[in-house]
Amino acid sequence: MSIGMLERTVGDLVAEQPSRSRIFEKVGIDYCCKGNVALGAACEAKGVAVEPILAALEVEPAVEEDAAILALFSSAEGLVDYVVNKHHAYLHENLSRMSNLVEKVAAVHGHEDPRLERLHKAFEQFKAETEDHLSKEEVLLFPFIKLLATGQRPPFPPTVMMPIRRMLEEHLAHGENLELFRGLTDNFLVPTHACNTYRAMLQGLEEMELDLHRHIHLENTVLFPWAERMERELGVDSAAFAGLSCH
Repeated sequence: MSIGMLERTVGDLVAEQPSRSRIFEKVGIDYCCKGNVALGAACEAKGVAVEPILAALEVEPAVEEDAAILALFSSAEGLVDYVVNKHHAYLHENLSRMSNLVEKVAAVHGHEDPRLERLHKAFEQFKAETEDHLSKEEVLLFPFIKLLATGQRPPFPPTVMMPIRRMLEEHLAHGENLELFRGLTDNFLVPTHACNTYRAMLQGLEEMELDLHRHIHLENTVLFPWAERMERELGVDSAAFAGLSCH
């Protein structure tokens, strides 16, 4: 079992049992944006010993949340609605709140740590890019996927892989931003002089990172491959449009 698990991708391992994401979060293995990497290669790239990870994965118990998420995999429409109602709703609710917190902390504590001003600028760009990303998924990609689930497809774009490729590129950018936020805050470490606003900012950034990891994983590893399979079953060869993208 262990040898076979080493060859499986980290994204598939989490898709099979979502609670395994906790193990990867602890050691910083990316199971969302880079979920297509085999477990053995992911451990090597991160400089993490394989044996403890394998042991933890094999004893990690399934939890009630696992069953609820896995039940969504029986319906593409259900999974789309889950992503929008849980993960998109979380971002719509928290991006502006976090922007205000980051701005306040940079204004008050920026003289103590110049990285906070860089964090402020980076978060503002991240916020704008993320809001645009959510809009493109909700207006174009997700309705396309829901239509595919009914056995139909719109006339444009010619393949669902065009917007999906664009979303995958933007997911990588999201992942880079999350790594930047973590680096600029020393892994969200609370300084001794931190006020309540500072603490709330760090807690919020860490929560947003975790939610985005799970959000992107569901899209990259489950929903997008599902959409491609549905389109292929309708006789569309997405490879014929490999040079196209949807901006």
